[in-house]
Amino acid sequence: MMADPEAAESLPMPSDSAPSAKSPRHWCDWRGWGERVFLVILIIFFVAKGFIPAWNYLNSDFPNYYLIARLYREGYPLERVYEWTWLQRQKDHRGIEQPLVSFIPSTLPSALVVTPWCSLPPLQAKRWWLMANLAFLGLIALLLKRMTKLGWTRIALLMFLAVIPLHNSFLFGQMHILVLLLLTVAAWLYFKEWHFLSGLPLALAAAIKIYPALFLIFFGFRKQWRAVTGLAVGLITAATGSVYFFGTAACRLYVREILPRAFRGETIDPYSVAWNSITALLRRLLIAEPELNPAPVAHAPGLYALLHALIHSLIFVVFMWAISSRAEDHSTKKLEWATYLFLLLLLSSQPGSYHFVVLILAAVLIIDYLTARQLTVQASLVVILYALICGPLNRLPHPLRATGWSNLLFFPRLAFMLLLGGVLLWVLTSPSPASLAARLNLRACLFAGSALVALVVAGFISNAQHLKGQFDNYQSRLVTIPDSLMESEPAITSGGVLFTGMESGGYGVRELHSRTLTDIPRRGSNWFHPAAVEQESGGWAEQSSPDGSRIVRFLFDDLAQNPAAMRVEMENAEQPAVSPDGELLAFVREVKGRGGLWVRQLGMGGESMQSRQEHQLAGPDYDVREATFAPDNRVVFSSRSQGRFALYVSGKAGKVEEMGGTNCSARYPAISRDGQWMAYSCEQGGSWQLHAMNLRTKEEWQLTKAECNSISPTWMADSKRLIYATDCGRGLGLTALAEIEVSH
Repeated sequence: MMADPEAAESLPMPSDSAPSAKSPRHWCDWRGWGERVFLVILIIFFVAKGFIPAWNYLNSDFPNYYLIARLYREGYPLERVYEWTWLQRQKDHRGIEQPLVSFIPSTLPSALVVTPWCSLPPLQAKRWWLMANLAFLGLIALLLKRMTKLGWTRIALLMFLAVIPLHNSFLFGQMHILVLLLLTVAAWLYFKEWHFLSGLPLALAAAIKIYPALFLIFFGFRKQWRAVTGLAVGLITAATGSVYFFGTAACRLYVREILPRAFRGETIDPYSVAWNSITALLRRLLIAEPELNPAPVAHAPGLYALLHALIHSLIFVVFMWAISSRAEDHSTKKLEWATYLFLLLLLSSQPGSYHFVVLILAAVLIIDYLTARQLTVQASLVVILYALICGPLNRLPHPLRATGWSNLLFFPRLAFMLLLGGVLLWVLTSPSPASLAARLNLRACLFAGSALVALVVAGFISNAQHLKGQFDNYQSRLVTIPDSLMESEPAITSGGVLFTGMESGGYGVRELHSRTLTDIPRRGSNWFHPAAVEQESGGWAEQSSPDGSRIVRFLFDDLAQNPAAMRVEMENAEQPAVSPDGELLAFVREVKGRGGLWVRQLGMGGESMQSRQEHQLAGPDYDVREATFAPDNRVVFSSRSQGRFALYVSGKAGKVEEMGGTNCSARYPAISRDGQWMAYSCEQGGSWQLHAMNLRTKEEWQLTKAECNSISPTWMADSKRLIYATDCGRGLGLTALAEIEVSH
């Protein structure tokens, strides 16, 4: 009689052979039934807690991809999708019911994936994407079955043991299940000895999420040059396609400004314990930030730079030595592929829980390798640690209590990953004492040691250079709001400073007066870009909605009596700027994402006069970004032309001329109250730095130098000090407000 095939699919199990006297048939049956029951429980949990809520609600991430896909289909230039407030405005104009959107640090090709459904309403488009993800899971299971000797039940159990990654991937509408499919296809081709072809799906995966491109290192260490060639050809093709579809400006911006900060873990909140990474832990322990991490063990950037380089380099060298020093044979290919994939996750600076769906591929390949060799202890440890990594225990106490050394308690997933890494090194280095001794020869040790020293030195120098000057603004911060992710776009009023602030429900305008914060009532809309006149109490702001953007006027005295008191100044208008005498209002009107500059006289009152009192200074062909007034009411604005930004000035007669003296790509102009100085930001090496210029002599000063962004300056009344927005020491584009003195 043949053995029951399902009885051989328990987890973890010593072998698939027929039952012996020590393992009676009825025990195998009970074990098999137990596994099936457990699998059903996991599937029910996934459907109830993951798929059904995902089907009914948009949640956080899918609207980001959907919005970019719509902008692309509608013909918008995409170089602005990494600007937080601009993208939020586009979301509002399309009526997408999502409090906050962001596309940092996603790649532009990742949005093309949902382009087939972007003409549908957002929730309906997400449902199609969810169905596609179910199909991806089926294809992944089929490929895993073909690559291994595991049965269907084992494969399904290992897939659904990734309970939280799968749950969050579906709930948020993420791209990582598609990435897992492409990685699985690449592995299947690689194990079939089709090495060149295996690089192509890896390149597609890298176009969506960058890290699969790092398989170039794996193939190089294994001297699989056909695979290196295939991946390189695929990456070049993907890069060329990105330039073709999205344009040179958007791709250049991603490579110069987004990608370097993403590799360093400086997107969104780099101090969040939710990342559970080595980089995040070291930041929590050794780098202070007044709002996001006020209580580390010590503020020691130099020690952080050293430990970050040392720990990452040591882990990388040890794992690559363990992988590359083995004699290549078909039986170990799967283990090495799985281990390298695990290594990429372990070294990732900001891995979300949904990133760990790709650990399914690694887990299946590792368990298949171990069970084929009846390594029961190792298989059991791998399954237990895999379940803990992918389970709900990814953090312990509430993150607000993570201070000092107690931060160590908030990184359980990282601890489980390190333990699993130890088990994998044990498996890689213990086939036989002879083989391990042979690998520990002088030549191998010298090579590994030299590589380690080189990586640590290069990493330390790079980290130290990157961190240099990033913390100089801490002592001059204008306001410190605990856990605040963004304060930006400052404007000086008679009583204090207006600025845009990010909240959990969107963006609003706040006033800082005598260290007291006051929120301007949002009334459910997002408010951006406040403008003010020093001699008046109140201001102007942009209010965005599904009907478009409009500029509203508010007075603090009126708001104190009636929180809803405000007046619509202009419809179909964005980014207000007001002349110092309060007579003129400059604003931007977009046409397909490209801004034209308009000016309207204020205080004329009648609705019928509105169209006659406004005129256009610069058309959408200028692609105007920001504008400001000089004391004589000339308008200075930034414009993008031929891949760079330049500053222009327009007089009352409407003649537009490029300003001289700026030899960089320049944005964010601001003219001092006395008319003698101009502040602006220059793009240098992928970062935006503050500059000041004497408008009479054209003499120029660089005010900031750190590898981070300092933007949106505004002058204080004395024409000697600037308030500006900076993301130094913070996440990319998530700025705080600081003050700096301009030395004349």
